[in-house]
Amino acid sequence: MQIRTFIIDSFTDQKFSGNPAGVCLLDVEINNELMQSIAAELNLSETAFLGPTDQLDQFSIRYFTPTVEVDFCGHASLASAKMVLDTMDMEKVSFITEKNLKITAQKSEEFIEINFPLYPTRPYEMEVEVLDAFGISNPIEIEFCSELGMAVVEVASKEELIQLTPDYSKAIKATQELNELVVTTRSLDSAYDFYSRCFCPWIGINEDPVTGAAHSVLAKYWSEKLGKKEMAAFQVSKRGGFLFLRILDNHNLQVRSKAQIVLVGGIQL
Repeated sequence: MQIRTFIIDSFTDQKFSGNPAGVCLLDVEINNELMQSIAAELNLSETAFLGPTDQLDQFSIRYFTPTVEVDFCGHASLASAKMVLDTMDMEKVSFITEKNLKITAQKSEEFIEINFPLYPTRPYEMEVEVLDAFGISNPIEIEFCSELGMAVVEVASKEELIQLTPDYSKAIKATQELNELVVTTRSLDSAYDFYSRCFCPWIGINEDPVTGAAHSVLAKYWSEKLGKKEMAAFQVSKRGGFLFLRILDNHNLQVRSKAQIVLVGGIQL
C-alpha cells in the first residue's frame, strides 16, 4: 500500500519559507500508531491525515506532531486545503476534526480563505521560572487559552520579540501546564498590526515557524486591544509567514493567506 504524501509550506508566497506541514491522503483507515510513526518519520511540526467521508468535498482530518496527536493545527489545515483545492481541482472543501470541529476553505483569487475557530483568553499567572526560561523580564500582559493550553505573553517591542533566545530544557522543567507559549507585540509600522513567535517544547516543537492556531487566539486578543475586526499579522520566526485576519463573529475567524506545494510523493507500507 502507498499513501499519497505531500509537504506544503503554509502562510507564505515563497517555497522554503512559512511553516511546512505533511499531508497524507488516506484511501483506507490506518491506526494511531502508524499515523504517529509517519509523523515522526516526516519530522515536521505537524502532519495532517485526511480520510474520506460520505461527501465528496469533505474529509476527516487528524493532526500529529512527531510525538503526540493534537486537536487542531492551523497551518496543517491550510496545507490540506492547498493540496485538495489544487490537486483535485475543487473550489471549496471542508474538514472535520476528531473533536467534530468543521473547518471550511475556498479559493479566493490567488489566496486561500480558510475559517478557523476563534478562542478567548483569561488572565493568567505564569511561573517566574517559565518567563526566565524565555528571557522575558517585564511582560505587559499574560493571558491563557484553556481550549488549546496556550499562554499569550505580550512584550514591549518587536526588537525584544526577535531577540528572545529561550532555554527549552529549562522551560520544560518549569511547567507541564502549557502546550504552547506565544509571545506577541503591537506593530509600530504600517505593514502589520501585530507580530508574534510561538514556542511549543512541551509537545516536541521548540519554535513553530508560523502558527494558525496561535492566531485563532491572537486575533481575539488584538482585536479587543486595537478595536479592529480585520488585521494583518506576521510571525517573525526564521522562516516567517503572514496572515490576513477577519473576525466573523464571537466564535469564528477567517484567515486569508497562501501556501506552496514543495514535495509530492508517497509512503510505501
